[in-house]
Amino acid sequence: MDPNQPTPPLEIAHWLRKPARHVVETFENTPDGIEVALKWMRNGGEEHVHLSEEPFPLDERMKYVEDDLRRGADSVWGYYSTNSRYVSRALVACPRAGERCPYGR
Repeated sequence: MDPNQPTPPLEIAHWLRKPARHVVETFENTPDGIEVALKWMRNGGEEHVHLSEEPFPLDERMKYVEDDLRRGADSVWGYYSTNSRYVSRALVACPRAGERCPYGR
């Protein structure tokens, strides 16, 4: 994996190896930070509507994201949007085994 490429890595933990220019936001694992992270993820889902939104609506997907964040797990989306763009959004927990928390966190 070349961390300098803007494409999503094959392993979620490898997002933590990407240069800061490929990272849109960082969030603290606090109640307030989780709320801001949830808003960021929802905004992405609203801005880039899932090609197959009907079988798995945004509100349902957000329930999974919130559950992931509240238990300290990663939450990752990768899908094609209605305008045929591939959308990748990842909330990656750190620190984790073998990876440090970059970007001043």
